[in-house]
Amino acid sequence: MNKIEDKYFVALSDHLKDFIDKNNIEIADLAAAANLDRRQIYRLINKENIPKLSTLIRISLAAGMEPQQLFNFAFDFKIYMANNNILKVAHKK
Repeated sequence: MNKIEDKYFVALSDHLKDFIDKNNIEIADLAAAANLDRRQIYRLINKENIPKLSTLIRISLAAGMEPQQLFNFAFDFKIYMANNNILKVAHKK
């Protein structure tokens, strides 16, 4: 499988893998608790697949973390926006 190249999802995968490792969570147990195939979790932490948001929420809850904790890690969005040609929309007044 191809590796994900999106820097945000690489960082998210690393953050989740760190949490799993620090809390000694078995992938098979996590998958069972989230009612997912363990290959889905392996593909995420091995940076082979970008899952749907609903899958990420299931994984985070099954791991014992609130979804906002899953997305709470240091990441430079200004660089990400520049590298991906993302502009910020002007707000109407």
